[in-house]
Order: sequence, then structure tokens, then C-alpha cells
Amino acid sequence: MTVSVVAIVTLLAALGGVAWALWRTRRTAARLTAQLARCQETVRARNELLATLAHEVRTPLTIIRSASEVMIEETPGPLVDRQRKFLESIRANSLRLIQFSENMLATIKVDQGWEPDRTKAIDLRRLAREVAQLMQPLLEQRRQTIRFSFPSLLSRPRADLSWIRQVLVNLVHNAAKHIAEGGMIVISATEQEGAVVVTVSDNGTGLVGTTREQLFREFYQEQPLSGVGQEGAGLGLAIVKTVIERHGGTVYAGTSPGAGTMVSFTLPVENTR
Repeated sequence: MTVSVVAIVTLLAALGGVAWALWRTRRTAARLTAQLARCQETVRARNELLATLAHEVRTPLTIIRSASEVMIEETPGPLVDRQRKFLESIRANSLRLIQFSENMLATIKVDQGWEPDRTKAIDLRRLAREVAQLMQPLLEQRRQTIRFSFPSLLSRPRADLSWIRQVLVNLVHNAAKHIAEGGMIVISATEQEGAVVVTVSDNGTGLVGTTREQLFREFYQEQPLSGVGQEGAGLGLAIVKTVIERHGGTVYAGTSPGAGTMVSFTLPVENTR
């Protein structure tokens, strides 16, 4: 009888310990859930604020850029060389800030689980030339040139046109940052089994101490061997990686001292042109 009482007491004590542990676990889980909810609300509020700021900044910058382009074309009247130089600087820097706001919006969208629209085939040759035209003010200010190398026949991958445009703009802008005045950027494409490979390369001096993981990390700033000035927030290549991977493709980069840098991405294609 005594043994039974002791066993019961021991069992009750054990059950009490389990109940206490369960209560503490539930209390901890509730606290963590509340903390997670507060963090999610903070992130949501931050994203809304950043999106609002990006939109509010982009609109006047677009107006400034358009006005500077009209003046550079001398529609209102002729310009002296000094005036043209100032206006070209305004146009190029407004383009750079527009690109920054676009990257901010893109970062918010991909963080919110965006998926690309892959219902339409895109013409990469035409898109590359559109991007070159868009980036021309920045390239002209730096006296940089852009060239193309495409095969006569190239498959058209199914991809989200606006996002692949953003990818190419980011890659061209990134290349322009790392070459000096008079440098050259080349956009080329080849086709391998099941995919189109697009490459943006430059004839700069390459990057130092950069690994693939670093290069595509948010806010990472590459270190050029030439000491060319840096600009931007380090979002461009991180966006490139996310966008291409969500298209089912891959991104890879190569850099070599004195031989420049190249960044390539693949887009899956069907067996149709």
C-alpha cells in the first residue's frame, strides 16, 4: 500500500512537472508569436514607407530627366557648351536616381513573394537595344560605348519582359560603374541546350577579393582594381539573382585582373523560335 502511494505521488509530481513545462512552452510560443507579429508589422510598415518614397521620388525625377533631354535637344533654344555639360550631368544623375528607386521597388516586390509572368515569349535582341537606349545618357556622360553580339537565330524565352529589362538595366549600370571613361560594355547572347545565355561584359580592370556569394548579396559593394568611384546601394545584382532564379534560370559571374568582368544569366527556352 505504501509503495502504491509513493508511486502515485511520484507520478503526480512527474505529471505536474510536465504540465509546468507545457505551460512554459506555450507561454514562450505565445510570446514568440507576438514578437513575430510585431516584426512582420514593422517590416510591412517599412516596405510601405519605402515604396511610397520610391514612387514619390521617381515621378519628379522622371520630369527632371525629360526636361533636361528637351533642353539638350535645344528645342527651347541653342546652348553653350557649359550649359550642355550641366544639363547632361542633370540627365545622367536623374537617371541614376530613377534606377535606384526602381531597385527599391523591385526589392520590396521580390521580398513579398513575387512570381514572374512567363506567358509571353520575349525578343532579347530588341530588349537589349531598348536598354542601351535607356542607359545612353549615363554612358554618354562617361564617354562609354555599348556593343551587341547576337547570333542570326535566337530562341525567344518565355519571361516577364519588365523584369528582364530591369535585369539588363542593372547589369549595364553595374558594368558602367566599374569601367573608366572611354570603356566598353558588350551585351551578347548564345544558345545552349534548353536555355539562352545572356552575358554583359566590360573591358575594365576587374574586381578584387570578390566571390560569387558576395557579388550577389544585398548591399554588397564591389571593389574595383582600378579605383573607379562607387555609387549605388548594392541592390542591383541581388535583384538580378532573385529575378533570374524565379524564372528557372541561373546567374554566374567571372572577373579577372586586367580583363574586366562578365555576368551571365540563363533563361529556359522551348524548342521553338
